[in-house]
Amino acid sequence: MPRSSRPTRSFRAMSAALLALVALTLGGCGMNAQTLQSYTPANGVNIDDDFLKVRNLLIIADASGQGRLSASLVSQQTNDRLTGVAGTALKDDGTRAGALTVGAVNVDLPAGRMVVLTGPGVAPIAVSGGDLKPGLTAELSLTFANGSSRTIQVPVADAADPIFSSVTPLPTGSPTPASSPTGTASPTASPSPTTTP
Repeated sequence: MPRSSRPTRSFRAMSAALLALVALTLGGCGMNAQTLQSYTPANGVNIDDDFLKVRNLLIIADASGQGRLSASLVSQQTNDRLTGVAGTALKDDGTRAGALTVGAVNVDLPAGRMVVLTGPGVAPIAVSGGDLKPGLTAELSLTFANGSSRTIQVPVADAADPIFSSVTPLPTGSPTPASSPTGTASPTASPSPTTTP
């Protein structure tokens, strides 16, 4: 009997099994692709839940430990108010350092509207501490009028970084600005830091 040029059943079954194995193996490739990973394209950190969205939360501070809180907040469903901020500076090994001194906090959050803490019409929230250093982190707890609070680790950014040049600096030696001056403050000249390549 002449042999047929058609593949045999066992060859077809083996080919199908091999094809299924290759498909399963290659199907898992790319599951860790960079485009599938969530990341914050900013210096700060984010908070997301059904009621609150916080974007780019960080502390902008100078080497002396004087700084201010920076973030964009949106109360998703109801009017709310940021009523308190407390925190602790963290050492470079992640252990707790000194407690932070935080200035007056009273920021209205209208439902569905973004409020930028470093924007016009929002009183700056001063943050200071002897252990507050640019390049390290701090643990902050944000408290809201609705009774909720959120605790998160945030980076401490260097106020001398040009990316923060549009952020109005806090007056020197004023860690707790409980009252704001009337009128418009004009920036004062300060020596610019020198950099070495």
